Amino acid sequence: MKTPVVDVKNVKKFYGKKGENQSIALNDVSFSIHEGEFVGIMGPSGSGKTTLLNVISTLDHATDGIVQIAGNDITKMKQGQLSDFRSQKLGFIFQDFNLLDNLSIYENIALPLSLQGIPSRKIGPKVEKVAKTLGISAILSKYPSEVSGGQKQRCAAARALVHEPAIILGDEPTGALDSKNAASLLEAMTNLNEEQGVSIMMVTHDPFSASYCRRILFIQDGELYKEIHRTSTRDAFYKEILDVLAGLGTQKA
Repeated sequence: MKTPVVDVKNVKKFYGKKGENQSIALNDVSFSIHEGEFVGIMGPSGSGKTTLLNVISTLDHATDGIVQIAGNDITKMKQGQLSDFRSQKLGFIFQDFNLLDNLSIYENIALPLSLQGIPSRKIGPKVEKVAKTLGISAILSKYPSEVSGGQKQRCAAARALVHEPAIILGDEPTGALDSKNAASLLEAMTNLNEEQGVSIMMVTHDPFSASYCRRILFIQDGELYKEIHRTSTRDAFYKEILDVLAGLGTQKA
């Protein structure tokens, strides 16, 4: 079996000083994501899903446990190494796009490559390829203020993908989109996953968005509560997600 793209082993995350009122954000969480998977992370507010995303994305440190990404143990890296690793191996799609308004769509997409010092002659073909894949070739010369929310998020997805990361991490990527643009982005992400084998981990509270995933990990009170796989239609999976979320609400009560 191939080495997992993401391998989380017995990860704990505590906030506060030892012996005082420590809050437990993650408690002994373990799971793997393999190459080409599209995995969703769901759970109630305060369940630990955002903390988990932050730990995997190197934006926060685990108190204990191991996190390996593309065979690299990020829990042993120093800050400078983490910064380089993040820029080379991880792609991010945020809810609020995080585009730079003073850069064109082309320049926003090219930014990860520019920051790595890649020559512009090599950047152009990469940007054009990913823009074509996401259907935004016609707006490359425009600025973020001149395009729709859906187009901004496709630009953000292209920027996340352009440097061919080990995995794309989505933090509520459809949160700022209307239903039509959300569905369009999710279809694009599904195509990237199924046709190009792009590995994706997406944190979402939205059952509709989650139904596009192939597997979902539910977190409750900092622990893995349940895992489900899509085995038939997306509609059937959507209903299964709603049932699990209803159970989570009952558990919370």
